[in-house]
Amino acid sequence: MPNLNTYGFVSYEDIASQRVADGNVRVVDEAIRASVENHNQTVTAALAELTERTTEPMRRFKIGGGGTLQPLDQWGNPLPVVDSGQYDVAWPIQGGGTAWGDNRISRAMMTVMDADRYTFNALRRDADWIKRHVLAALLDNTSYTFTDPEKGALTVQPLANGDAVAYVKKDGTSAVDTHYYAQAAAIADANNPFPTLHTELSEHIDNAGPYVAYVPTALKAAIMALNTFHDVADPNLRLGDGVTQLVGNIDRGPGDTVLGYVDPGVWIVEWSMLPATHGIMVARGASTPALAMREYPAAELQGLFPENHSPDGNLNIYRLLRYAGFGALNRTAALAFYIGGGAYVIPTGYTTPLAV
Repeated sequence: MPNLNTYGFVSYEDIASQRVADGNVRVVDEAIRASVENHNQTVTAALAELTERTTEPMRRFKIGGGGTLQPLDQWGNPLPVVDSGQYDVAWPIQGGGTAWGDNRISRAMMTVMDADRYTFNALRRDADWIKRHVLAALLDNTSYTFTDPEKGALTVQPLANGDAVAYVKKDGTSAVDTHYYAQAAAIADANNPFPTLHTELSEHIDNAGPYVAYVPTALKAAIMALNTFHDVADPNLRLGDGVTQLVGNIDRGPGDTVLGYVDPGVWIVEWSMLPATHGIMVARGASTPALAMREYPAAELQGLFPENHSPDGNLNIYRLLRYAGFGALNRTAALAFYIGGGAYVIPTGYTTPLAV
């Protein structure tokens, strides 16, 4: 029996080789709808750690928590305090899509398995688009201008990049900061970047753990060779006495595999889509996610959505479309790091705004 790959099709393996035209049109339409709906739910869940969904084009982000109590006056009343610390952020909207088509002959010959394959490939393309745009918003350390049709020129910000914004730290002080880290030396016990990265994130008043580093496959072996690295427990094995065991665990988020834990408190997750020399680290307990994902206010334009078009009654085009855009929201809730150079560089292919 053929295997079907897409969520809405998996229960129809018994009719996989049948033609769609042979009484299966409604079944396939419903399978595509269910697959897209499940895909949107999966994308939303995977991005929850990194992004906040919004229909706003811009926002003034308030930096709270600084200062101390005021002296009381002679009647025992403190002076009113105006919260200080803020910065403006904004987000673009870009359109992307994919399509497949048929004519009266290929449509008549199409099988349920063909429809499953077309849908599966389309959903994978959307997942690729989302991941690349999220990573570009995190890995590019420069701002850029997006021209919004209604709001005009909007400045899309990166993570904290050493500009004039001062961020509140847990010791009560405020200072300019940068969340783009570079290390020329290869990762090793003598050159372990994770204590520094942990300090950089945990120093901010709005951040809390777990702290999770997403790392490329190329850095995996060096990280796992660190003396302070602890493997995730294998449920099929029981380690002997006298061995430090990692007993906790986390979900993999948008990454591929949870590898383990590095002292003083960083979870390591492999994310094979990352460029070979770059990684990102996230404070999962931050008050607000690092990025915002902007969509149009109209519900029918949110998420990935289908659209059909026939120019002449013979040719049919089946489209899956998305409108979204990403940029920094909480500029200290995450950081990006580069291993292999003394100064941070944007990895090739991740300069914002992406062409597609």
